Amino acid sequence: MRPRRALLAAAMLPAFGPAATAAPIDIAAWASSRPWSYHVSGDKNEPAYLAAIDIERKDDLFIIEGGAPAWAERSVEAIEVLADGTLRHRVCPKAMRCDDGSVPSGFLASAALLAALREGRPLGKAEPVPYGERWVVCIPAERIGIAEPILDPCFDTLTGAVLAQRHRASGRFDGPSLDPWSVRVRQPAAEP
Repeated sequence: MRPRRALLAAAMLPAFGPAATAAPIDIAAWASSRPWSYHVSGDKNEPAYLAAIDIERKDDLFIIEGGAPAWAERSVEAIEVLADGTLRHRVCPKAMRCDDGSVPSGFLASAALLAALREGRPLGKAEPVPYGERWVVCIPAERIGIAEPILDPCFDTLTGAVLAQRHRASGRFDGPSLDPWSVRVRQPAAEP
């Protein structure tokens, strides 16, 4: 993480307590101050097994690996965000079409957020909410280009990684979400 970004990230997050409520934050300012690299891992409950998920950002490249039980081959998907906000698949999972022009959702919605930021799309404000011991910002999916969403992506306030989805009708965390207790974050040391 660049030192200036680390200071911005720390300054933008209020000290949240168990009963605290957070004031809405400007999404564009917040998103532009997220670290350029991170590695988030966690588990996602499936009916018959736990899926180990790894989410990574390396500059403009966003990668997700996982979604299968330990004995099966893990799926990998990687998307690069170009300077103009264009999204380009670098790795496409087997049996999936990646050339349909759809905006990434789920755990890769972080790439869509960066693309929307680079395109200058209005992102508005959102209020951080607790997700286990972490805080997330859930953004209406239309703001990042997802058509007809049912779920809104919820971004970790410190890294910008998508940890969960929130259902529009119920307001509950739903769909592709890491179990809050399982989230582990690794960030590289600050750059000199």
